[in-house]
Amino acid sequence: MATLKAEVQSKRKDGTYIVYIRVTHNRRIAFLKTPWIVYERGVIRGKKEISDPYVCQQTSKLIEGYYQLLNRVDTQNWTLPEVVEYLRTGSEDLSFTDYANSFIDKMVNEGRERTAKNYKCAVRHIHRYANSDSLMFSRMNSSFLIRWIETLMTTSRCKESYPICVREIFKSAIFDYNDEENDVIRIKNPWSKIVIPKSDTTDKRAIPIRLLRKFFRVVPDDSKFKHPLQELGQDVAKISVCMCGINTIDLFEAKKEQLTKDGVFWYNRAKTKTTRTDKAYFEIKIPAFLMPTIEKYLSHNPKSPWLFNFHERLSTGDSFNANVNIGIDQICEKVNGMNANFGAFRHTWATIAQNDCGASLGDVDFGLNHSTNKMARVYTKIDFSPAWRLNEKVMEFIFFSDKVSEVKANEKEKKFEKLSKYNLIKGEAFLAGKVIAKVENTGFSNIDQVITTLMEKIPSGLPSRTKIQIKITNKDKDLCQFYERCI
Repeated sequence: MATLKAEVQSKRKDGTYIVYIRVTHNRRIAFLKTPWIVYERGVIRGKKEISDPYVCQQTSKLIEGYYQLLNRVDTQNWTLPEVVEYLRTGSEDLSFTDYANSFIDKMVNEGRERTAKNYKCAVRHIHRYANSDSLMFSRMNSSFLIRWIETLMTTSRCKESYPICVREIFKSAIFDYNDEENDVIRIKNPWSKIVIPKSDTTDKRAIPIRLLRKFFRVVPDDSKFKHPLQELGQDVAKISVCMCGINTIDLFEAKKEQLTKDGVFWYNRAKTKTTRTDKAYFEIKIPAFLMPTIEKYLSHNPKSPWLFNFHERLSTGDSFNANVNIGIDQICEKVNGMNANFGAFRHTWATIAQNDCGASLGDVDFGLNHSTNKMARVYTKIDFSPAWRLNEKVMEFIFFSDKVSEVKANEKEKKFEKLSKYNLIKGEAFLAGKVIAKVENTGFSNIDQVITTLMEKIPSGLPSRTKIQIKITNKDKDLCQFYERCI
């Protein structure tokens, strides 16, 4: 182990000496600067040793603390710079607030503004709970986090999404600051003792077809404003159900080059473009039926890069979405029994496509620009015309028929959902009913990754072709699935 001693170096011009802690490790020497200074009378004459009683007392306490840090780890194979860095930083309490801010700033720089917004809300909420604008990792133990999560239990989604955001920040900080190979643990992981509650199941928000048709038959009230909200809400809802359930943010951020002369609109879905290998690219042929509505909102400003004129009156995608929802809400007041927001129209497109237009769930996913068949999208030149034909069927069913929707029975059984890298996944390998390997972590995107990680932990020496039973649990969703593999 390294040895430590307080001493001074050469005298400064003002006659004082800076106090250092000399670190000797593997016959090499380095110095750690302290905040103390002594005059010549506080130094033993002819030596570098300190005689000032107060400074001696303070440096003794400091050295005692350093030795406590060194006793926690095995530094035999460390280099001297590693020992010095450990002593310099190991006693510092790390700021969760500062790390979270840098974590979120990195998200923004990577173009993940919408995801960063969720993390900002989570961090802001936990600071409000702590009644402080500065939180340290050391304060955020399991009991603190459990009490914080309890305050979220009355919410429908935040009780799951906020803890997951904070847990991801912890995971990144632990990776950056801890060195498990050398037993350096600067941030303790409190999440193994915490069960994150599941968000409430979202009700199917599809609008009944009879109410949907009434919604589009409503004549908006006359208004003194140039851009009345009722008209905006009704028109944008129509654009969505006639363009494969497109989201408001993708309309708001659309640029002029995204609409071709052939009437094809292409876009990269804002919600998933940063997490998908194909950048969530999609094309939709604008039906002739919809073109008058589209042309009403096209930007005619030659200096503007935006396709629509929404930017001329609204500054952000969120404010645009809010205005659309206000307009939709005002139209809904005129339709007895209808209560919907913009998101319900995307759900309605999917429901009608599957229930009334004969589309498979895969067809619906494709039309909604969901991230299915990721690798196929990378290697294949996609033909988007099947989605266009399906979109025309949905539009025809809504606007050009009076058929009643054929609502099918909903499946009540809980299904094992696809994995998200933010979910806490637990994998266990069994042999003859006994656990022989275990993994519990976030960051898995699919089942194969979990199984591969788990199989690498199987003890050696088992006979070839031994069958291993595997249990995978999504702890955040409280869902479980079983598999079997041969060695």
